[in-house]
Amino acid sequence: METAVRAISADEIPAFTRADAAGFGESERFAQEAPRWIADELDRTRAAFDGDALVATSRNHSFELTLPGAALIPAAGVSAVAVLPTHRRRGILTAMMTALLDDAVEHGEPVAMLTASEGGIYARFGFGVSSLAGQVDFDVRNVEFSRPRPEGRVRLVRPEELRKQAPALFDRVRRVYPGAISRPEVWWTDVQGPDREMGTRFDVLYESPAGVVDGFVTYAIKDRWSHDPAHRLFVRDMVAATPEAEHALWRYLCEIDLVRTVVAYRVPLDSPLQWLLRSLRVGGPTRVDDFVWTRILDVPATLGRRTYAVEGRLVIEVSDRSRPGSAADGTFVVEGGPDGADVRTVTDAADLACDVHALSTVWLGGVRASTLAAAGWIEERTPGALATADAMLASTPLPFPFTWF
Repeated sequence: METAVRAISADEIPAFTRADAAGFGESERFAQEAPRWIADELDRTRAAFDGDALVATSRNHSFELTLPGAALIPAAGVSAVAVLPTHRRRGILTAMMTALLDDAVEHGEPVAMLTASEGGIYARFGFGVSSLAGQVDFDVRNVEFSRPRPEGRVRLVRPEELRKQAPALFDRVRRVYPGAISRPEVWWTDVQGPDREMGTRFDVLYESPAGVVDGFVTYAIKDRWSHDPAHRLFVRDMVAATPEAEHALWRYLCEIDLVRTVVAYRVPLDSPLQWLLRSLRVGGPTRVDDFVWTRILDVPATLGRRTYAVEGRLVIEVSDRSRPGSAADGTFVVEGGPDGADVRTVTDAADLACDVHALSTVWLGGVRASTLAAAGWIEERTPGALATADAMLASTPLPFPFTWF
């Protein structure tokens, strides 16, 4: 039968969640717990149907993305992308991704984003890894902090209180943090808490000496009872508005009784954690993974909204093979600096040439253009252009999403 791709209706949510769970190899419990998150913005879902049977799932969420310089732009959050094993290799994924990118353009979103379960799928659709995250996994018996304990206090709170306090703090942080992604209300109730398999959930707030909530952490403890207890603590979500808040929260996590190991799967690569400790070898990342992939759909609307670390001018030839003739396909001049930028199409000779996947990787400053050039993804046509790109695109801090979806 011919496969059709369209948005789902409310009565098709159960079939959508079952297909999504099956595509990811998840249990029926996963399908039963997902409805509120899935049911948000049903008009932005795109499912594939083989006759009357729902055989593949995908959707967009409406997010905001923070750029270097604190500009906010609308962004499509691609999620729940799954195809049943019975319907692989039929072009269904390509059809859904085309529909999702069309939907983003129709909603005025100049960039799409996703988190990838597999790393080799999305480059062909123009997505690039624009933010990275480190995993830390350390034995607290080796932890010794090199600085005095920050002033202020840490409070253990119920999830209900965290939900009253954390969204405002997160919004305060994400509006100025490059690469940060907004969180809708349903995210806090359906996504933020730890997976039950991680253990028992706990929530903590950090208050400054002035009584201002400047940080929070949600974590879970998986008990391991033996002659010598060795519980494992999993950090689910940590947001800090100040260095003191971040120090206080890490210190708290490392000093909980009975905990042997602290694990955090997503930590900024420029986190001060390992520098807070006497030994750099204790708190450093044990591995680095891709976090959020972005896909530029409109070069002037994305590169033109961010600021640049230094004044400079670059002409970039961009090839968008999956969307030829789009606003991400052509030659563009970027004239920018710390106060803003002007980006427009030109007919000038290019200083750099790349496809949209490469530009989507480097545009937020999380990966250097010279690094991609060394890998063969960017061509330098004007000597010195890569050095200019590295200097202009640099971001402090490095882009970090905070939000997974």
